[in-house]
Amino acid sequence: MFLNDLGYSARSLLKNPGFALLATLTIALSIGANTAIFTAVEGILLKSFSFPEAERLVVVNGVSKSQPNMSVSFPDYLDWRAKQRVFVDLAARTSAGGVISGIGEPERVFGRYVTASFFPTLRVQPQIGRFFTQDEEKSGAAPVMVIGDGLWRRRFDGDPAVIGRAINYNGASWMVIGVLPANFDFYGRSNGNNDLFLPVGQLPDQPLLHDRSSHAVDVIARLRQGITEREAATAMNTIAARLAAQYPVTNAGVTVEVRSLLRDFIGDDSKPLLVTSVGAILLLLIACANVANLTLARASTREREIAVRLAVGSSRWRIIRLLTTESLLIALVGGVFGVILAFWGVELFKAIGAKVISRIDEIGVDMPVLIFTLGTIVIATVLFGLLPAIKAARLNVEPALKSGGRSSGPGLARVRKPLIVTELTLALMLLISASLLVKSFWRLTSVNPGFDPTHVQTFRLRLPDSKYVKPEMSIRAVRELRGRIAELPGVQRVGITSGIPLGRQNEFGYWVEGQPEPTNEAQWPVSLTYFVDENLCKTLGIPLLAGRMVSERDMGDTPPVVLVDDEFVRIHFGGDIQAALGRRLRFQGEGEPWREIVGVVGHVRHYGLEEHARAEIYQPWLQMSAGPSVSFHYFRAMDFAVKTIGEPTSYLPAIKAELRRVDNDLPLGNVATLEKLLRDSTATRRFNLGLISTFAVLALALSAIGLYGVMSYGVNQRTTEIAIRMAVGAEPKDVLKLIFREGLLMVVIGTLLGVAGALALTRFLSSVLFGVSAVDPTIYLTASALLLVVAVAACFWPARRASAVQPLEALRYE
Repeated sequence: MFLNDLGYSARSLLKNPGFALLATLTIALSIGANTAIFTAVEGILLKSFSFPEAERLVVVNGVSKSQPNMSVSFPDYLDWRAKQRVFVDLAARTSAGGVISGIGEPERVFGRYVTASFFPTLRVQPQIGRFFTQDEEKSGAAPVMVIGDGLWRRRFDGDPAVIGRAINYNGASWMVIGVLPANFDFYGRSNGNNDLFLPVGQLPDQPLLHDRSSHAVDVIARLRQGITEREAATAMNTIAARLAAQYPVTNAGVTVEVRSLLRDFIGDDSKPLLVTSVGAILLLLIACANVANLTLARASTREREIAVRLAVGSSRWRIIRLLTTESLLIALVGGVFGVILAFWGVELFKAIGAKVISRIDEIGVDMPVLIFTLGTIVIATVLFGLLPAIKAARLNVEPALKSGGRSSGPGLARVRKPLIVTELTLALMLLISASLLVKSFWRLTSVNPGFDPTHVQTFRLRLPDSKYVKPEMSIRAVRELRGRIAELPGVQRVGITSGIPLGRQNEFGYWVEGQPEPTNEAQWPVSLTYFVDENLCKTLGIPLLAGRMVSERDMGDTPPVVLVDDEFVRIHFGGDIQAALGRRLRFQGEGEPWREIVGVVGHVRHYGLEEHARAEIYQPWLQMSAGPSVSFHYFRAMDFAVKTIGEPTSYLPAIKAELRRVDNDLPLGNVATLEKLLRDSTATRRFNLGLISTFAVLALALSAIGLYGVMSYGVNQRTTEIAIRMAVGAEPKDVLKLIFREGLLMVVIGTLLGVAGALALTRFLSSVLFGVSAVDPTIYLTASALLLVVAVAACFWPARRASAVQPLEALRYE
């Protein structure tokens, strides 16, 4: 029976190719958009990592008044691990980076120092070889490493003989003992920190492993079966309270937060994806309303056919089933084309969102996505097919047979107007949302980043630990390379820093002399702190507001000095720049010296254009070892900023040549122009904005088409009425007003409901807006005006055609 209905529906649609094509394309666009967006949501937000029972993996971090997301000291980690009962195991990790040499071109690699419990906690097995033992985790053990599949294939051609082979890493010999599986995706396969994993006992700064005030590691854990995140957090906070009582100087005021590994990894990426998902759903609803209108219009032309079927004995349920099958066929064909569009859309997402959106490279149309698409097809069929089918099946048979094919069912017409109002409402909601995002993005891009990114090439110089064992060796190499680059034709200035804007961030606790002394380390305020040379601020265009810049005379044997930014001055001196000059501060740590504030510079948005402003402090790089809390290893990993006259990337070959003259075993790392870093910092917003704007344009177009169709249909059905009106004296302008009034009434109702709907979304939208209120009246008025203009255009041609009706011809036809 169903196959017969399907065959009849196919033949019926082939007889009306215009309707079939328009309805199918409309559904295909909406289902394609929803499938593509759901693919991204499922792959990024919902899909667990590839580890066994990955939903039980959590991040355990500290929380204090000054740091809402704080790393953990290694002694605290050891105490947590010994005293907890809510986790199967805990593991600690911290970042690692260096240079592999002696195998072709030297390469900058990134990884992590981890405890021996790291891989067992993840429940991962090596592809070949083995993982660390607890003895190899201890300080003084033989240096061994586990490498990632990517590094193994890239540098060793996937040769199994790499096990037991010695690798020159940071100037020392390390033995490879294992290779990770190809699907190892700790924080995403595209994350560059999966090159190698080293025992935490090999950390160059061994004091960090014994200092409870140094929050050096991040902790992951696996929940015991049946334990929730909240229960684990409660238990861990009990332990934290005991540690606070035992070590009040370092642990008082520190609590513990437990959250899923996936939630920690995704972070703020979930918000724009969820907003885009809402946009895709609204587009689907608009498309369904539009196709429902088309179906109702078609049903009105088939009233005589339906009446004949009912008259010869067909049941009304049979009519509903037949028309619903036709709608299902449209949805199925549209769904097939929608999936094809989704494949293209997903590849476009990957291309645009690469290295910008977490895990975007891992998404793909898989079985859960196809099940979602099938569900969408069923829902779409119900939304746009069932109501027209029910309305058609309730047809009054006798009037329909007498009408001679003319529509005699005003009920069908009455249903179409609410559908158009629904379309206009949803379209305005999308239009307002897109407009808010556009204004938000415009506000964001107009923010002063605090530096001039024009023609600035950046890179990091990583000196091998074992080769550059003394600070003076590192200083000499950095100075030599800086001098050589500065002499290159077209190079205007070269600056060096421990962290370039939008790159690496360093946070230190500090205390300003004369202000209330913190009672424990958790209460110390935290600033972004960088080591810079005398050229850095000038190279990046960071303005000096008062005092002086750091100088080449600020060395380890001269009085320690610092620069602070105007945000620091606002926080501590009420914005009085002169009051800050000459004051002193010191950094957190035993034996740290007092440092005089000698200059105030402008605030730099190191975290991105939409960061919450925080204090910034700059220290002379040659005074890096002036305090015991800072190791000179920063000397071995300095960022360079090269200001050029022309295109900065064109200077890279010359820079690499000069680097080879300094040390032939050194590569350039983290190579990027400052303009690209700034552009990438807004890429997620730009990506989201493009999608929502596309949905809004499609929604507006579909609504305009639907409104035009309703008005045209109305004019056709009322030709006789209009002719009579004109025959008894109505002017064309009166008819024009009549048609316009009906169309504008739907637009006004849709606008009011659309504004109300948009207001209901304000709380949801507020989380992704920057510098714009979610109830911005300008946006609401502008979007409503645009909808009105489009609606007037959609109503104009049907109204004009109605006003041009010739009464005699129309009545003669009747």
